[in-house]
Amino acid sequence: MMRLNKLVVLVLAIFCCHLTVIAQQVTGKVTADDGTPLIGVNISVKETNTGTISESDGTFQIAAAPGNTLVFSYIGFAAYEIKLGNEKNVDVILKEDAQSLTEVVVTALGVQRESKKLGYSVTAVNTDQLTQNRTTNVMESLEGRVAGLNITPPAAGAGSSMQIRLRGQAAFAGANNAPLIVINGLPIDQGARGVNGLGTPRDLGDNLSNVNPDDIESMTVLKGATAAAIYGARAANGAIIITTKSGRKNQGIGVEYSSNYSTQQPLNFFDFQTEYGQGTAGKRPTSGANAATTGHFAWGERLDGAPTPIFDGTLQPYSANPDNLFGFLQTGTDFTNTIAMSGGGANGSFRASFSNTDAEGITPNNEYNRKIANVGINHNISKKLKLQLNINYTNEQQVNPPQIGTQGPGAVNFFTRLATSIPLSALKNSAVAANGTETLTSGFQGTLLNPYYALAVGQRYETERNRFLSTATLRYDLTDWLYVQGRYNYDFALSFTESHDPGGIGTSVPTNADGTFKGAYNLSESKGTDVNADFLVGGGKEFGKFSVDANVGGNTWRVKNNGFNQGSTNFIVRDLYSIGNGSVRSQSYGFSQYRVNSLYGWAELGYNNLLYLNFTGRQDWFSVLNPEDNSELYQSVSGSFIFSELMKNQKWLSYGKLRASWAEVGSSNGVNPYDGLLTYGISQNQFQGQTTASISGNSAPNRFLRPFSVEEKEIGIEMRMFGNRVTLDVSAFDKITTDQVLDVQLSNTSGYNSSKENLGSLKNSGLEFLFEVKPIQTQNFSWTSSWNHAFLATKVLSVGAPSEIIVLNWGATGNEFIGQLRYVEGLPMNQVYARTYLKNEEGQILLTDQGRLIPSADYVSFGSSIPKHTGGWNNTFTYKNLSLAVHFDYKLGGVVISSTALNANRQGHSKQSLVGRREGEKGLYSWVFTDRMSSPIPLRLIQPHFMRIIGTIKWAIS
Repeated sequence: MMRLNKLVVLVLAIFCCHLTVIAQQVTGKVTADDGTPLIGVNISVKETNTGTISESDGTFQIAAAPGNTLVFSYIGFAAYEIKLGNEKNVDVILKEDAQSLTEVVVTALGVQRESKKLGYSVTAVNTDQLTQNRTTNVMESLEGRVAGLNITPPAAGAGSSMQIRLRGQAAFAGANNAPLIVINGLPIDQGARGVNGLGTPRDLGDNLSNVNPDDIESMTVLKGATAAAIYGARAANGAIIITTKSGRKNQGIGVEYSSNYSTQQPLNFFDFQTEYGQGTAGKRPTSGANAATTGHFAWGERLDGAPTPIFDGTLQPYSANPDNLFGFLQTGTDFTNTIAMSGGGANGSFRASFSNTDAEGITPNNEYNRKIANVGINHNISKKLKLQLNINYTNEQQVNPPQIGTQGPGAVNFFTRLATSIPLSALKNSAVAANGTETLTSGFQGTLLNPYYALAVGQRYETERNRFLSTATLRYDLTDWLYVQGRYNYDFALSFTESHDPGGIGTSVPTNADGTFKGAYNLSESKGTDVNADFLVGGGKEFGKFSVDANVGGNTWRVKNNGFNQGSTNFIVRDLYSIGNGSVRSQSYGFSQYRVNSLYGWAELGYNNLLYLNFTGRQDWFSVLNPEDNSELYQSVSGSFIFSELMKNQKWLSYGKLRASWAEVGSSNGVNPYDGLLTYGISQNQFQGQTTASISGNSAPNRFLRPFSVEEKEIGIEMRMFGNRVTLDVSAFDKITTDQVLDVQLSNTSGYNSSKENLGSLKNSGLEFLFEVKPIQTQNFSWTSSWNHAFLATKVLSVGAPSEIIVLNWGATGNEFIGQLRYVEGLPMNQVYARTYLKNEEGQILLTDQGRLIPSADYVSFGSSIPKHTGGWNNTFTYKNLSLAVHFDYKLGGVVISSTALNANRQGHSKQSLVGRREGEKGLYSWVFTDRMSSPIPLRLIQPHFMRIIGTIKWAIS
């Protein structure tokens, strides 16, 4: 036995030595002509399944034997082959190749195409930016990085949603204006559950929270209607195509781990006055009772530090505490960890990852937790049959997202509207009154809510969401140029929300008129299922200098949603949160379903790598429309001309392309599943023992609604110059929307208040450009700088009769009385209207006999809220393996109405409110009394509360 063991060991040793001779580890480095390391170069052993890619510093390692040939390939560079001898280290310099400069991008339906063949604007996102400048929502990392992509992240806590617009918005309010999101071939709406000041004051995020930046393989932004025409109705606003990782073939088993920790600090842009304290008519409070009803006014005396009564009856220094808000807020944190395992053999690859995010918002007790599991599998079942499977599961939990957007709950609303002479310690320590309700701090008890009280008594809002996304794709290659593909997408979401509202918030009386206790308890659950199934038959063939690619396919999209809501108020037992504890209860249930069936196709004709012409067509059939007229045809044509092919002797030009496109797409957005039908609702309670029912809603059904259409034209130029160190991309577009669905007001004698009709029309046009330069590029150090900018002009063409629509009316909601948002024919979209001051013919402001300003009778337009200019400046400095990224983004132009500025002016907190009450001042404007008296009275209220924002600029370093 001993002799046998020695023999086995000897054979194994000889075999291992033989393997060493046959396959040794070859290392090396791949660089460009100028010495710059090349990352991601494909390196393979010719006529084998062995392969690898180069690392960030250009180095690689591969198993190969003497006599093997290594093949190096990389976009923008000529392929290179080298036959190995006995060397174990190989350094390779790749040469640039104008023929291969064009990159491959993922376009509609997940089809990969060379960018030179596209006649429309497409931007491939550098996915490294998504992890270098990591944010909770992946889209926030792209702010200011893609020309024409306008991302607005709200200040709404951890896990909040983004507002995303591509080239303006195709439709008026009521329709989804966000681009379509496509994840591994699965189309989903952004699904922003944000805050607009009218509905829920809590932002609950969007569907992009399901994407972990570490899992993203590629991201492509399809800007124009032509780019997204093949998606039909759902992509009238463009599309963002995301592909997640699924490993690489022949790479063996690997484990990745990444950890990221970031913090958020609230920035203080407030510039409140610190000269005058709490009080009215130039007097400070004289007692605790007086202070408790005037805490919101800072029309008192000059601050002198003298002990003065505040709301809780204590004496406090009559001094400024300008940082109360920032004493309440905290440093937000975001801690994300991702672990992934990947591998690949000759017939396929896989990658599985798990990510956990724990975040705390800048508002105390705001928490966000997200867990994402992602699996990607590619497998060649046979030489002709391929399977691709992607599965994504996300669990999100949000606790106490901040309440924003209204004059009411919210720390910003509270602290910016109280006199700064009230110290933060008193607001915290005296938040709860003796009877358990919120201590009175001001005369606006119902709209100025002390957040310390909510923390003390356990106000809680918690929502949990589970999301399951999956895509299975089978592709069969009939020949080397013809294939057939089938794909099935499944999207399931389940959300549950529970809220506790203590009865003592915003009141000094804990009970209702019937003796029950105040407070509310609510539960809600919603469930949604989206199913997409499609097929595709396509192929490509070359005939000498000519090439043809063509595809035809079809899709069915089915949506079903349902949900319930239960609530109770008027508690029997104080602050016991249950449905049974409430003597007044409510419940509701909603259900909807709809379907869209489609057929589509596209064709590409090419000539001699010089000219390309593309055609697309798609027919959609909508279940939400009248069956007699429920279909719409969308079509596009685009072309590209690679003019650098005719200028090969020009050394300064590496690549040049002219492109042009026209498309007509549309959408049924704004038409709900049952808008064309008369529906009824059964009353929850009986009337005299009888069940009653009534017509649901106040909108008259319109069975003749049809999809709106969007026509877009685009021209552009792309150039890469001076050894690919300078890049220029310019696009001009013109987009017109017609037949937009709008609400039309009806006489209430008809039994309805409104009805939907196809009346709206608007225009978006603009100019986009990207300029990138590499000023320094050496073997160890490089600097890349890029600037993108977009100019957008909008115009309302028609809104029916009358010629304007009030979209939002903050001037008639009771608590919000600061203005309106309107669509006005002939003007840019989103006109901000507000009242101004009444003036005489000479332009002098008129005052009452008491020295009060007089509001104008009519609202006046101050301009559009949509920024005209958006862009960003990105710089990356690399020294060996160390990189530094510096990023600036900006939005210029646009008008906003600021409720904070309004309240600061009228309540005496702003520096503007100082004018007229300081010694020797009479006011800012020329004014006269309505009775033409000339005796001066200091102005108490001055300056309008609207403001023109010349721009917002942000920067980040990573």
